[in-house]
Amino acid sequence: MIVGVLRETAPRESRVALTPEGVRKLSTAGLQVVVEEGAGRGAGFGDSAYRASGALVVADRATVFERAGIVAWVKPPAFELDSMPLRAGTTLLGFQDPHYRRDEIDRLRGLGVESVAFDLVPRDDTTTEIDALSTMSRIAGAVGYAEGRKLLTPQVRARPVRALVLGCGVAGLAAIAAASTFDDEKPTAIGNRPEQETAALAAGAGRFVPNQDDNAALLDHLATTPPDLIVCTAVHRGSHAPRLLDHGSLDLLAPGTVIVDLVAKAGGNCVATVPDSTVTLPNGVVVTHRSNYPTARAEAASQAYAAATAAMILRIVQRQS
Repeated sequence: MIVGVLRETAPRESRVALTPEGVRKLSTAGLQVVVEEGAGRGAGFGDSAYRASGALVVADRATVFERAGIVAWVKPPAFELDSMPLRAGTTLLGFQDPHYRRDEIDRLRGLGVESVAFDLVPRDDTTTEIDALSTMSRIAGAVGYAEGRKLLTPQVRARPVRALVLGCGVAGLAAIAAASTFDDEKPTAIGNRPEQETAALAAGAGRFVPNQDDNAALLDHLATTPPDLIVCTAVHRGSHAPRLLDHGSLDLLAPGTVIVDLVAKAGGNCVATVPDSTVTLPNGVVVTHRSNYPTARAEAASQAYAAATAAMILRIVQRQS
C-alpha cells in the first residue's frame, strides 16, 4: 500500500496531514509514503525531514494521486478532485466537511472512491487514537477564545472579560479554560444536559446553565447578564448545529459584543454567521468564523493530527488485508 500526503490548499491552512514522525511509523509498518513537495513547510517540517523518515517527495499533487491508494489531507482541497487522476479503490482521508460536501462524497463513492471523514469518527473509548476531531477541537476552542477576545474594544479588553460558552464538548471546555489565561471572569457555560455541569465547572466555568429546546434559559441569561464574548461550540458530530442565537437573541446584545462561531461548517449556532468571514451587524455585534483555528498552532496541531492519521491508515490497511 502507498500512502499519499498532499500540500494543503485551503485558505490560510498551514497544517499537514502527516509529519515525518508519522511517515516513520507507517514505514516501519511496511507502507510506502509519497509526500507532495512543500507539504510540511508551513508547520515547520522540511522536505529533507520527510526524505530522512523514508518518504518519497514528489513535485506535484497529480503524482501523489497517481501513486497512492490512500490520500491524506487536513482540509478538503481547494482544487477540483476531478482534475486529478482519481481511480476506483482510492481512499481519501481527512476532514471532509460532510455537511457541505455530501453530494460530492456520494458522487465519488459512485466512482469507487471512498471518503473517510474524521468529522464522523465517534467519540468513545474505542476511537481515541483516531479521534482527530477532538484534538483539533481542543486547540480550536482555546484559539477561538483568544482570537475573539482580540476583536473586543480596547476598553473591554482592559478589564476582565465576561464570556459565555455555548456547548460543553471538547471545544467548549477548552474555551472555558482559556479564560483563566487572560485573568478574565469565569465564563458561564450553556449546556443541554445537567450532567455536563461537573466538567464545565472543572474546566473553570463560574456557572452552568442547562438550556432546553425552547432556549428560554439562554435568552434569560442574555437579558440579565449580557456577555462581552460568546464562543459557540454546540454540535453533535455528524449532525447539523442547533441554531441557538437567532435574531431575537442578537437584539439583546450590546454593540461591540463578539460572537465566535466554531461550528459554522455544521450550519452554525448563530443565525448571522458567515463561514470564513467576520461581519459586523447593524446593532454593532461582531460575528466571526474561521475554518482553521488550529493552524495558529500549526506544528503542535500537525503532530496531533498526524498521530490520528497514521493510526487511521493502519486501521484501514488492517481491514483491507
